[in-house]
Amino acid sequence: MRPRWLTLWAGLTLALSGCIHDKTDEQSLAPGDVAKWNDPNYAIVGIGTFNYTNDDLFDTFVLPVDKSDIKFAALASGNRATPRDEKEWWMHAPSSPDLAWDYRWTTPKAFKVWWLRVFDRETYSRSAGTYDKYTMKESAPGTAWCEAEIQVQHVPRRDKKEDLVIHFFSDGHIEGDIVPNEGVVPKVELRKRDEQAKLEGKACLKEVSNPYFGKPKPVGMY
Repeated sequence: MRPRWLTLWAGLTLALSGCIHDKTDEQSLAPGDVAKWNDPNYAIVGIGTFNYTNDDLFDTFVLPVDKSDIKFAALASGNRATPRDEKEWWMHAPSSPDLAWDYRWTTPKAFKVWWLRVFDRETYSRSAGTYDKYTMKESAPGTAWCEAEIQVQHVPRRDKKEDLVIHFFSDGHIEGDIVPNEGVVPKVELRKRDEQAKLEGKACLKEVSNPYFGKPKPVGMY
């Protein structure tokens, strides 16, 4: 027979683990497990991005404004700089569901956004194979992690296909809103890309530490 103290300890451990897991999952903006997908209180939407800068932008995280840990974030792809010979901006369209929108939120709804800006491609390329984002607190050479906030004005309509689209401007500020996923238009004319205000002397209006530092490295990564 199992000792009573062991049974109580096992039960307490499971209860605490469940509480911690449930709390984190509930506060995370990611779609998570099947519970959010089947809950009518949530809309599962994608995140698209427009990059109006001349730099590549990677790993876009959308977080609650009161959180500073990517375990609470929705992750979207970044967006490379649009080549000079293109006729229109490249929009990185959502390739998968990214964000669990809670219909119990009120708008305007503020979100914190983190993204990696590659301001020196050559230096960044040279760091490949030597830089480990999971063990190094600083950003990779030639890059900076940036933070800004967006104010989302609209709620996803239940009968429409809509996504969160974030716009990254050359002066370091960003904007984002829920919009129909067809007919999305950029906020800067491509022919005026060089007329935009530029961020001078720094990569971000607000820089943050590498958010991957200290996180478990995915199995199979070396």
